[in-house]
Amino acid sequence: MKYVFCVLFLIGLLFPLAGQAQYISCVRDEGADRIENLNGDKGYLLLAKRNDLVVVVTNARKYEVYPSPERPDGYYEYRIIVDADETFQPKVEVSKRGSVYKTDFLETVKSDFLIAFRLEEVMIPIRMDAQESVQNVHFNETEAALEFTSSIKGLQVHCHPDLKAVITSKKHDKDVNITIITVTFPLDVIRRAKERVEEANKAFVAQDVKINEAKEQLPDAEWDTLDVLDLRRAQRESELQELTAVDVFAEGTNHLPISVADLGPRDKKCYVVLPLVIEKNIFVTECSQFMDLGTQLFNNRKYKEARDAYESAFKAEDVVPNMRMAIRESIGQCDSCMLYDDLAARTYKKILELKKEGTATQEEVSNYASALIDFFSKINNYNPCDYYRRQIDNLQKQLNRLPLKIKFRVVEWKTLNEGDYIPGVEFWAYHGDTPISSNMFSTDKKFQKVLEKNGTSFQQIGVTDENGIVELELDREKLPKGFLFRPDKEKNIKIKYMTMEELMRQARGTFMEKQFRLKMFVK
Repeated sequence: MKYVFCVLFLIGLLFPLAGQAQYISCVRDEGADRIENLNGDKGYLLLAKRNDLVVVVTNARKYEVYPSPERPDGYYEYRIIVDADETFQPKVEVSKRGSVYKTDFLETVKSDFLIAFRLEEVMIPIRMDAQESVQNVHFNETEAALEFTSSIKGLQVHCHPDLKAVITSKKHDKDVNITIITVTFPLDVIRRAKERVEEANKAFVAQDVKINEAKEQLPDAEWDTLDVLDLRRAQRESELQELTAVDVFAEGTNHLPISVADLGPRDKKCYVVLPLVIEKNIFVTECSQFMDLGTQLFNNRKYKEARDAYESAFKAEDVVPNMRMAIRESIGQCDSCMLYDDLAARTYKKILELKKEGTATQEEVSNYASALIDFFSKINNYNPCDYYRRQIDNLQKQLNRLPLKIKFRVVEWKTLNEGDYIPGVEFWAYHGDTPISSNMFSTDKKFQKVLEKNGTSFQQIGVTDENGIVELELDREKLPKGFLFRPDKEKNIKIKYMTMEELMRQARGTFMEKQFRLKMFVK
């Protein structure tokens, strides 16, 4: 506790700095976690309402950051993919382009999976450190407890009303500026919620087995019951997650989430909640001036000049050492934009030459236009602006009358490695309005039942050959909402569904032709 007291006292002296600017903080967003075909690589998904972030992995050499265009909900996605051979605890630093302030996060990642974080902009960024001690014991076997020690004024701890938590606070014996907040709650509430989840899962599995083992056609009521039980199972799991979620925050700060789902009798978790330390105010330094200049030039699409400014910031005498990686990443973004800008200019010049000669085929012009879209899209991901969006939209309108070609290769996925090619996989296009997912088609029988009810929403458009390959041509103006991949019902392979958006994000190739390697999980 003496250590905590000293740290809080020192942090309190720096705390006024936090109100001078708006900072960024990253929090876990478990609901946005995503399974993705990464060929064994792993990483993070960062969601932000900013398109000017600089993202660096500090403890890995082989990694890539893929920014994406704005989503309908206003968020931008940054996919941070770390090579399979690199650490399973990559540390990520995030900053606004041109800013000397940053935030970081670190989690244990796993192959073919993206752990999601959401970026918040706050006036007072805070963090939380666990305090492990043998004295962390709650002396009531029917309860568990949390304890938060902090100098932050107005710190709040919110729990779900059904948790029946008792929240108390008191001042520290030696410093009235430090508050200790204690949260106690009965474990019986969580136990009952877990039992409801288990009961819902058992009921669903029992009904699923009953349907799959039936030798005769079952009435629709049995399938309706399965759907109801599936929804109830998801509802119970959601209720448990909401019940056990604890939120720690103060006015103007980011939110720090904690789950108490795994706490047992007499468990007590202790935390110290601290303002994020701002190293020093350097808005008037030479380094920060070059950073500001570089950002202005970058936003105005003057990438060479922006690179020179960032280079000067990197070499400035007063540069903060741990900012060098972020500045180097900004320089790398300038290099990428310069490269694609040059390729776009050369491609556009070639298109004009072909049109002037009048001998080019439609396919030649389309291929160059497709390449131009790709180059503009790459730059727009780094520096989103109306100029690039207009160019992309105009080119796409000209090419929309041409088909989108996608070549698929389907292979078995056995958790850690690929298996054989899978022949006979049916490709079904989904054109319905109701969102669907792979979980809705746990068995082939269930898919057949869905076809009976909503057959007009599905259309079979292909099947893989002996090498697991199928090639499709799609009308760009009538693209499906997604694809359902249906293996031979005799094979022990799960049906898989992907939205068109997911597919296009993960596919490789040009605007005209895409390639996608589909891994289907073997039960």
